[in-house]
Amino acid sequence: MQTPNMKRLLPLFATLLLLSPQAYAWGRKGHAAIADLATANLTPAAQAQVTELLKGDLDAEGKLSGRTTLAEVASWADEIRDVAPKGTYKSWHTRSNPVCGEGLGGCKRGECVDRKLVEYTAILKDRSQPHRARNEALKWVVHLIGDLHMPLHSGSNKDSAGQKIEVRLVNLKTGKNPTLHTVWDSELAVLALKQGPLAAKLTTSASLTEDAPEQWMQESRAIARKHAYDPLPGFACGNPFSDTVELDKRYQQQAIPVIREQMTRAGLRLAQWLNQTLR
Repeated sequence: MQTPNMKRLLPLFATLLLLSPQAYAWGRKGHAAIADLATANLTPAAQAQVTELLKGDLDAEGKLSGRTTLAEVASWADEIRDVAPKGTYKSWHTRSNPVCGEGLGGCKRGECVDRKLVEYTAILKDRSQPHRARNEALKWVVHLIGDLHMPLHSGSNKDSAGQKIEVRLVNLKTGKNPTLHTVWDSELAVLALKQGPLAAKLTTSASLTEDAPEQWMQESRAIARKHAYDPLPGFACGNPFSDTVELDKRYQQQAIPVIREQMTRAGLRLAQWLNQTLR
């Protein structure tokens, strides 16, 4: 039973979660939308394996989840990070590639978004692996492909991928000023999804190569530079912001269609990746 004090605190807790400095690309709704689009484009063979692999699915605490669809498990990788020892999965969802350069960011022990995707894809593809290992690999693959398409999970300007840039949205009330990263993960992503469900058809059956994740990451980095950083007033390569940056309506309006396009790409590429992996 909730006490009056608890009821008053719930909005505060929700705000604190929203403004958490951790990187949660697209949020639960965004990842689910990407997974739904992928599901609509799976081959019968891939869908059959997905259905089988999600039988007996466990949640982040190791309990039966009852989840049976990709959309329902798409945020499991964020859920386990919340209950794991601090820092366990910290670098798995991102790679801090400089937006003002061509080199790649660090990836110690292969613990970054593109390398983890390749690693878990190999486990998912290997039918000799235990059911639980392939089940978790599937959930990682679904989530990481979504993460790869969030521009600020692949690009940074010496500012922890925008997590050190405090911003203010001119027409949205967000309580405490969020970070640039949080705005792309949440507020702008929510506005993009309000335009309706993602809808597109996979029109190619071409095989993807193992370096596809890196190519997607490079694409996302370029988008981060063009649409997340360049439009910021006063942006300069290699010079992090020290003051709050105002994001006007023009900034938001140019970002929203980019976010929808990235989510759509993620859904179609996830379908193509799974169709190829789960033949």
